[in-house]
Amino acid sequence: MRRYIYTIVLLAISIIANASPATDATINTVDTTTQDIRKFNRGLTNYRFIPQKEWICGITASYTGYNSQDSDIALLIKDFNFTGSLFGIHPFVGYFVSDNNCIGVKLGYSTTGANLGKINIDIMEDMNIALPNMAYNAKIYSAGIFHRAYLGLSRNGQVGVFNETSLTFESGTSHFIRGDEETGIQDTKTVSNQIALGLNPGISVFVLNNVSANVSVGILGLNYKQSKQYTNNIETGMYRSSGANFKINILNINIGITVHI
Repeated sequence: MRRYIYTIVLLAISIIANASPATDATINTVDTTTQDIRKFNRGLTNYRFIPQKEWICGITASYTGYNSQDSDIALLIKDFNFTGSLFGIHPFVGYFVSDNNCIGVKLGYSTTGANLGKINIDIMEDMNIALPNMAYNAKIYSAGIFHRAYLGLSRNGQVGVFNETSLTFESGTSHFIRGDEETGIQDTKTVSNQIALGLNPGISVFVLNNVSANVSVGILGLNYKQSKQYTNNIETGMYRSSGANFKINILNINIGITVHI
């Protein structure tokens, strides 16, 4: 009986002794895997695209136009006459505090115009909608600071991508006019002030040694806005609004030329 007890004890000691190295080996394997993950190279190299102490200046512009005569919607609505346009221009200047990192100042001017001459909608015999003589126009001035971080994609420094983070203050006035001389013209004016934080990724390509072409698009915006409204020069209200969005803004696509000094 004692012989069996001794055999069982020796067997248990042998199992424990053999299990300990296995545990150590497992730990070592995990550590080795972790070290491999930390040393993993994805093959991304940030080449120097624009050197430190370089100045840039340039201008970006955007334009969008619309005419109901060029749209298929005019075939569905009777007597639809609408034109609209959006235009923006933004000069800027910046300085590279280090390789591929720039801080700068940007100014801006944008205008929006829309004119609805007339629209008649006949859905059924008893349901007709007519909206004549409506117009909207707005002018916005802006000033702000920005930071651009570039990523060089080629060894020769010809192509790169960037992300621009900007903090902008905007002030503008808009008018919404409707009616005619017979029914009376009503002019609603809105005076707005806004502060906004935006992200604008883009791509930059050198077309000459000191000139690059840039395309960027807004994808993120945080803003706070305060507006006062007047109808026929009489104050009718005030409102505040704030918001955030994370999407591609097709109205904020900018194409520009940058000069490097």
